[in-house]
Amino acid sequence: MYVLISYDISNNRRRLEIMNKLKAMGYVRVQRSLYIARGGGNALAKDTARALTRLMDREDSVVILIIDGQTLNNAIKLGTANLAIPSEPTVI
Repeated sequence: MYVLISYDISNNRRRLEIMNKLKAMGYVRVQRSLYIARGGGNALAKDTARALTRLMDREDSVVILIIDGQTLNNAIKLGTANLAIPSEPTVI
């Protein structure tokens, strides 16, 4: 299972806080506002929702998707899009 996070946040400070929270939770950045993490399924999605809700404001938008590996493999990727993520989280 994979958890995908997409967001639309106009405030730079809140956006940076959310980016840092996602990285701390093991997510890998795919594009500017798209992150992915392996494993966890519903539990990771719910934990992420709780964590991000604390950081969000009323005008912010976050979408959390839980997908299986086959769905990820069947995704149509154009240009430089890359959905490959490391098997282990990267520790910085």
